[in-house]
Amino acid sequence: MTNGSTTATHFWPTSFKERGVAVPFTTPSVAMARVRNDERGRLELVISGLSGGRGVYVIGWSAVPETFKLTVFDRVLHQYINGIEIVTPDTVREAVLHATATGLAGEDAAEAAIESSSKITEDQIRISLALTQHLVESFLEDTLDIGLAELASSSGQQQVQNMLGRIARKENIDPQTLSRVLTEWGDLLEALGVLGHRPRGRYRRILDEASHFLTSFADWTRTGEIGDDHPATLIPDVLTETLRNWNDAFQEADEYAHDPRSTLKDWDKAKGALEALSVRIPWLEDGWPVIFAMWENALHGDHDQRLETVATILSGLPLMPRDEVAPDRRSHWMEFAKRLSLLAARNEQRSQSDIGLESMLRQEQVLARSLG
Repeated sequence: MTNGSTTATHFWPTSFKERGVAVPFTTPSVAMARVRNDERGRLELVISGLSGGRGVYVIGWSAVPETFKLTVFDRVLHQYINGIEIVTPDTVREAVLHATATGLAGEDAAEAAIESSSKITEDQIRISLALTQHLVESFLEDTLDIGLAELASSSGQQQVQNMLGRIARKENIDPQTLSRVLTEWGDLLEALGVLGHRPRGRYRRILDEASHFLTSFADWTRTGEIGDDHPATLIPDVLTETLRNWNDAFQEADEYAHDPRSTLKDWDKAKGALEALSVRIPWLEDGWPVIFAMWENALHGDHDQRLETVATILSGLPLMPRDEVAPDRRSHWMEFAKRLSLLAARNEQRSQSDIGLESMLRQEQVLARSLG
């Protein structure tokens, strides 16, 4: 176990890889912990404020069950994650869905995991169709009014092919090339969606949740439950600054749909940029869905539960890594890191005693909410 420095910079990771990926454990003592690859590729847990300390601690992944008294679900989740070679938000999410589908985190969470897994294929088809409809509107000034049921029929597929054929002739593009590009483009938009079309895509839905969270959190602070100088104010400050990066990334991805002619003309370049964005956006949003779910759950509780939730969120608040922040915004993030470091000095000790049933059930509810 390695105790990090007590300086603010230890709370401000250099890269996404160093920050790691949030793991939605149901054991309160490891709530907001993260997993990452070490320099040799081995897995390790990153957790702050352990034993009342002010630093960031790193624990070998194999030692986690020995260090913490985990719930049965968390032990299974630990094993699923243990099979990951390269830690990314997508590989961890896949492990979480598999572990949650076992039912060990409750029926609600299992149903949410199964539904989320089944939606992946459906969303991919719907978003690919939305992209085709968008191109028909853009190039032909026409509409492709067709649903999934019709798309599965031979007549529906012929209708789509006719429209694509018209686009190919109009833009002087080989029909097979156009078909391949649309397949690759649709795959890259699977979790992002096409702006102005349904479904919005999982990560764009998280963007919606962020706006709801900020409104809800502001309403709560106005109730007078906390003072203006309460540490909780750091949470919306960090999220608001994070949203700059989210919005920039989505705007960049949407530009390729806004100018489809240029995108098709130089698809190799566009594809590379969209691939980079499809990797970057999950890292940008990692950790926040659980925070949003924790807060929604806390709103149904009492004053003490909300304060406890705020403290838990602050213990794992995902700061944007230094390498991912624009130079003119780094002073803001350094200030956030300093505030987080000072808060860590006042954090209560993480409990490693017996698991409270009420706390565990709340974490299971959070898990179910976060899998949408």
